[in-house]
Amino acid sequence: MKLVNFPGLFGDAQAPFLQDFIHHEVLEVRSSLYNWKITEHLHTDLYQIFIVNAGGGLLISGNKKIVLNTPCVLLIPNNTVHGFVFQANAKGDVFTFSAGFLERFIKAKPNILSEWNQIRYYDCDGKHTLWQYLMNLKDSIIQELNTENMEKQAFLQCYFQLLVLHLYRIGLESTPQLIQTNNRTLDYFHAFQDSIKQSLPQVKSIREYAQQMNITPIHLNRICRSVAQKSALEVVHSYRLEEAKKYLLETVYSISEISYFLDFNDPAHFSKQFKKWVGLSPSDFKKRQL
Repeated sequence: MKLVNFPGLFGDAQAPFLQDFIHHEVLEVRSSLYNWKITEHLHTDLYQIFIVNAGGGLLISGNKKIVLNTPCVLLIPNNTVHGFVFQANAKGDVFTFSAGFLERFIKAKPNILSEWNQIRYYDCDGKHTLWQYLMNLKDSIIQELNTENMEKQAFLQCYFQLLVLHLYRIGLESTPQLIQTNNRTLDYFHAFQDSIKQSLPQVKSIREYAQQMNITPIHLNRICRSVAQKSALEVVHSYRLEEAKKYLLETVYSISEISYFLDFNDPAHFSKQFKKWVGLSPSDFKKRQL
């Protein structure tokens, strides 16, 4: 199966710019545009939470399917193939957010983050108290997104942290259905991602990463092109620059110090690469996010 990748939302070729990207839309808006059929695809750096409260439908991932009985919740990790056939009367909400945003506020809970590596389906029928609390959190997030209040980003992080923890609790009190797709290309790509994260802030050569996975550098490049539309080296650079964004936003280190932490060895080269990938210099990026 050919992998269809959207760096942004379904049907959107434009990748989100912000490190802490968060987007909300009602489920029926985008689904109705595509006649309630969302073909199988994946998102490079985006996670999604589907909260479906009416209508139901079918989740499709490779050769696996789950019937969506409402009310229910779906967790869709990044780089995970998924598609839908919704009933024409389906109603709900979809939250889409960057991997960096998720990792930033639950980094102290690695046990939760580790569970977000495959699709999870929670049937909430009969769980009235848990569902009502979920709805309250959902409404609070939407209200915060649609208003310009003081410390908006901090409130959003707190609400989302509560949402993720609440879903984790729902999972502990029931047994969510899991979909772990058997796609060898995606398995290799996920292994490559894990290897990069483990090696940061130092980086290996592409040959070393490939040898660790028992494949050739050419094969690794083909995998990265197929999944992320990037070369293997570009994928590595993307992770280094995501780390750079975290340092810029969460620490008081200078740009020179950050460049050395990330093994660039030359602050000028770091700034040039950062601007090439982000469109702003490190200092301008930091000012824009504050």
